Amino acid sequence: MGIDWGAFLLVALVAVVSACFVVAVYSVGLRFWSAADARAGKYTVKDDGTIGPATAGFPDPTAAATAIRLFRALAVVCFALCGAAVLYGIYLIVPAFH
Repeated sequence: MGIDWGAFLLVALVAVVSACFVVAVYSVGLRFWSAADARAGKYTVKDDGTIGPATAGFPDPTAAATAIRLFRALAVVCFALCGAAVLYGIYLIVPAFH
């Protein structure tokens, strides 16, 4: 009885790639969500890169309503992709599901 190293490496590679995919897509979703919050006027990003409370000079959030909805929708799509990838992984692992 020997180890099928090709199959082992394939499983390891798929695990690493899928984990990186989930982390990257979730990070992009968080970025979209925070961009929507920034457009909504919840906070501002200052010139030095720090985050602070919304200032009086911040653009009117009603003017950016389309961008806010778009960023929120893209964030939800990213989160749904992550959830689908995790559920598919569980489906592949648990033999009772197939």
